[in-house]
Amino acid sequence: MRRVLAIVISALLMTPLMLVLPVYAAPAPQPTPVQASVESVDLGSVTAPAPEADLQQGTTDPVEGQTPQDAAAPVLAVSQPVTEPFKAVGVTWAFDPAVTDTVVQVRVADASGAWGDWTEIEPEASDIDAPAGEEAGLRGGTSPLWTGEGHGVEVELLTRSGAAPTDVQAQLIDPGESAADAAPGGAAVRDQAHAASAMPPVFTRAQWGADERIRTWAPEYAATIKAATIHHTADSNDYTAEQVPQIMRAMYQYHTVSRGWGDIGYNVLVDKFGRIWEGRYGGLASTVIGAHAGGFNTGTFGVSMLGNYDLVEPSAAMLEGVAQIIAWKLSLFGVDPRGTTRLVSGGGGTAKYAAGVAVSEPTVFAHRDVGATACPGKYGYAKMDAIRSRVTALMTTVTTATPTDRWWELRDSATSGPAPHQVWFGGPGAVALACDPFGTGRDQLAAYDNGTWYLRASLGSGSADKAFSYGAAGWVPVCGDWNGDGRDGIGVYDPRSGTWYLRDSATPGKPDAGTVQFGWSGATPVVGDWNGDGTDTIGVYDRAAGVWMVRGTNTPGAPDKQFQYGFAGAVPVPADYDGDGRTDVGVMAAGTWYLRHAFGGGAPDRLFSYGLTTDQPVVGHWVADRGAGVGVSRPARR
Repeated sequence: MRRVLAIVISALLMTPLMLVLPVYAAPAPQPTPVQASVESVDLGSVTAPAPEADLQQGTTDPVEGQTPQDAAAPVLAVSQPVTEPFKAVGVTWAFDPAVTDTVVQVRVADASGAWGDWTEIEPEASDIDAPAGEEAGLRGGTSPLWTGEGHGVEVELLTRSGAAPTDVQAQLIDPGESAADAAPGGAAVRDQAHAASAMPPVFTRAQWGADERIRTWAPEYAATIKAATIHHTADSNDYTAEQVPQIMRAMYQYHTVSRGWGDIGYNVLVDKFGRIWEGRYGGLASTVIGAHAGGFNTGTFGVSMLGNYDLVEPSAAMLEGVAQIIAWKLSLFGVDPRGTTRLVSGGGGTAKYAAGVAVSEPTVFAHRDVGATACPGKYGYAKMDAIRSRVTALMTTVTTATPTDRWWELRDSATSGPAPHQVWFGGPGAVALACDPFGTGRDQLAAYDNGTWYLRASLGSGSADKAFSYGAAGWVPVCGDWNGDGRDGIGVYDPRSGTWYLRDSATPGKPDAGTVQFGWSGATPVVGDWNGDGTDTIGVYDRAAGVWMVRGTNTPGAPDKQFQYGFAGAVPVPADYDGDGRTDVGVMAAGTWYLRHAFGGGAPDRLFSYGLTTDQPVVGHWVADRGAGVGVSRPARR
């Protein structure tokens, strides 16, 4: 089949059409990496307390479920009425799998020296596989507790059973402050990739001020994602919106350095306001392995609700954020949120199952289902069915109702003149492109809008005949016959990483035609049948230099062909203009088309004007069995 690239104007050309300016907006502070500081308070151990610590009989405030044995047991305690200011506390100890039943409670003094209430901090599993050479840095410990500003601390540690911790330390964390904490900017979608459900907005690590210099482990990846794990941070519920970036930094510092995990444990966190925050480094769309569920970190996506949901119910906004991010993630890997999956335990001190034991769990399960923990709290756990139902609804609802505020003018040939096809289809901010997903030998209209595809089966005005989600805002859609079957598949290109996600059909799902790294930040993707073999392959165009680099296969590697054709600012418009079955080269700039009847450098064979200076070019075989025709598209009012 003769193939035409679905032409896409880059983000630079589209921005003037999409930007809406307020009457006045003062420059927002830009997020920057913020360095946290930590003060350690030594407790030692029950058998050898540190000089600052002592032993007492029982805890000052009865712990939950206290027994007579607890009340008489030796408790390791420390009191530091005056410390440097801090905002979060965690307690760590030397890593020992035999430490299995330890209770820790803390209280904090304010600037006046008044003590607050005692708060119990849950132990946090540390059953993770450290990279070679990093095992010595692992420490056991509790979850971090957000305290707000504190100026003094008291800690008590009770061992109910199992081994008593040694080298116990209280970590007092000051996450630092940034002017951007109160206004981190709009949530930035990063890694939509190949989802069947649109990705919700996510605040990135950069937006919450992650200091990447302290991240010591390189990301590790599983073969696939099989399930999502729901957690809570067992933290304070009394936080404000502007405090959340600080909470993220405190948790990052504690997990990364104090616990020796190399990075934050959770893949994603959701606050009570419904905002979603990127956790572990390595790519939201990837299979990066977190440190969130002992024995079951590999192949699972850890989502944690920020707060303690053993005390209060999660907010509706929080539950919606949790459902949206899980729906997107599971759709990437074709996971049914109503189903079950087989997981193999990696074992560890908090895992319910020994290493090597295979268990069947729901594809959306709670931490307590696989670990000896109350996580995500009794109120959080009570919402598990509601979360699964909402995830299911999000993964199955895509409407074909399409805005018709985009105007198309298409010609059957690559010449100037009137447009025989004039069509209303797509939204004003959509990317216009041409595809033949139905295998008719003719290209039809497609509109790509913030990760959702809308396809028409004709050149007439109206709503989509097919709609689905696959991609992200800011990514570039492409169409191509990747397998030579006469039908176009779809793809998306991440212009920041140069990664392609290709599918053999115009449907949502996994990138079955390949996930390929070919390109660089800012390059424009191009697609064509460069050698006339009936199969489309990838390439990139450097709009600054007018240089083309293409591959003969949809695989990573060096360019199979590279040449210069075009100039700074020109948009690539490759297509089979002469009808010989092989893609020709072309560029369009400010309504002028420069086309060659070959794929290589040289003088244009056709030079003509068609369209307005700000139009998106879109070319396709609007008539079967002849060369490609040109077209333009623009947002307009009917």
